[in-house]
Amino acid sequence: MESVRARIGKRTVDAVRTPAAGEVRLWDTDLKGFFLRTYASGRRVYAVKYRLGPLQRIYTIGTHGSPWTPEQARAAADKALQRVKAGEDPAAAKQEARRALTVAALIEAYLADGPATKPAKRASTWANDGSNLKRHVKPLLGRKVANAVTKADAAKAIADIAAGKTAADEKTGPRGRARVLGGQGVARRTRAAAAAMFAWGVEHGLIASNNPFAGVKLAAAPMRERFLSREESGRLLDAIAAMETDNSLSKTFGDALRLLMLTGARKSEILGLKWPEVDFERQRLVLPPQRTKAGGQTGERRIVLSPPALAILKARLDAAEAARKAAADNGKGAGASPYVFPGYRGDGHATGLRKAFGAVCAKAELPGVRLHDLRHSFASFAIADGASLFLVGKLLGHASARTTERYSHLSADPLQDAAAMVGRRIMGEAPPEGATVARLADYATTRR
Repeated sequence: MESVRARIGKRTVDAVRTPAAGEVRLWDTDLKGFFLRTYASGRRVYAVKYRLGPLQRIYTIGTHGSPWTPEQARAAADKALQRVKAGEDPAAAKQEARRALTVAALIEAYLADGPATKPAKRASTWANDGSNLKRHVKPLLGRKVANAVTKADAAKAIADIAAGKTAADEKTGPRGRARVLGGQGVARRTRAAAAAMFAWGVEHGLIASNNPFAGVKLAAAPMRERFLSREESGRLLDAIAAMETDNSLSKTFGDALRLLMLTGARKSEILGLKWPEVDFERQRLVLPPQRTKAGGQTGERRIVLSPPALAILKARLDAAEAARKAAADNGKGAGASPYVFPGYRGDGHATGLRKAFGAVCAKAELPGVRLHDLRHSFASFAIADGASLFLVGKLLGHASARTTERYSHLSADPLQDAAAMVGRRIMGEAPPEGATVARLADYATTRR
């Protein structure tokens, strides 16, 4: 190792020769302990040497170049020496920071150990959160120390996700493909997942009390108030029946869509339905807490079945038992599926309902309708027919009355008809005898 002494500046740094092996140290003549290390690779690194008690330590400042100029490195060295005078060990602090949990490691710990600490959180929600954290947060912040992530870092990451900078289209196997999207919706979900992860890390002592994502502000999600009118519901049912007749829609998907319309249940609650969860005697579905979104707060979810919904389930049970008997008569030992809507391959439930629903909507000439709008429509029809928000909340399995309140205005018909009734009163035109706000939807239909 060769040592030279001079005031460290741009001219002297550029003049230091690159050794064939080992390193050359340029010691500054103005600031004691401040030096530049030049390696055989040509890499030049600023550092400061100091004594703390009986120990001599070296604190690495950074590599020469952006951002470390000789002047900036000198200032950092002086600051480090001031910390030494105050009894701190800057090298030890830096080593501790290097050993600290990175965001990538925090993500792995959260997804591995978090489910055991949050039993009320559904497996599907964990899967969605894991996808958002791994595909969006990890590429942007994965290498940063979790404790060092600032609110500015978090805000920039979320803004980049909203702008689509983490979007990707990649193969996940011989026949698999992952399309990673960006946008405001993905950014909102990712922010919530990251905030929950950091809160979990703080709670379990993995990181300091720092939750940078908690303070990130996003534009409010746009309200999607699309719902089906009675006439549109009829068109949808007609389209389902017509497509079943011409074999462009399976009976499995047709029945699943009808059951969604008749129960207001979520897609996962119906497609994942198992026969032990169907209580024909009490005319209801009984889902365990882990099968429903609010199960952690409300316990098991009970979905009341109307006569048409019961008829669909009984017909499917009869068909399943007939298929099982036919398989037994033919000497096939395959067991019957526990699912009401079994998949075509494997042992799971049916998949692909969203795509099938898109085809049904195209047939019914209902553009822009989402599968979840069937749940909105169920609530809207119940309210239009006089059901209270309390009852609608029970039907939909809501944990909070505030969640149900959004459905009180999803249907335009009750609002428009209520306004029409007020208008008639103001203008002196009496509404039909016995009419109420709850019944005005039917009245409006007959008037058209």
